[in-house]
Amino acid sequence: MPQFNFSASVAAGATSTPLQSWQFRFPPRASLLELMVNASAAGLVMNLTTGAESIVQAESPVSGGGTAGTLPARLSTEPIVDKVDAGEEIVLTVRNPTGGAITLNGVAVLTYGG
Repeated sequence: MPQFNFSASVAAGATSTPLQSWQFRFPPRASLLELMVNASAAGLVMNLTTGAESIVQAESPVSGGGTAGTLPARLSTEPIVDKVDAGEEIVLTVRNPTGGAITLNGVAVLTYGG
């Protein structure tokens, strides 16, 4: 089960693609993707696509209330779950339309055979 943990500050007016450096953003086999994200404050919006399919509608809010540098846990964060075919690119785009930097925390997990 490949897992990718991330925590990054998203500057005011900036866009971030945190999964860009994950070696499994193109899964080698059909997989089940579980993604949990939160932010240190309200205001971030996100879009999640796998291949040509939009999983999370563009400009959906990211849950606030997280602590910078603390990864979201299953007990407090509802995972986003989707089947991903082999070779489909997983793209998470996060935008900060607010006037200050906000920290984004996340965990992405792939389970093969999903």
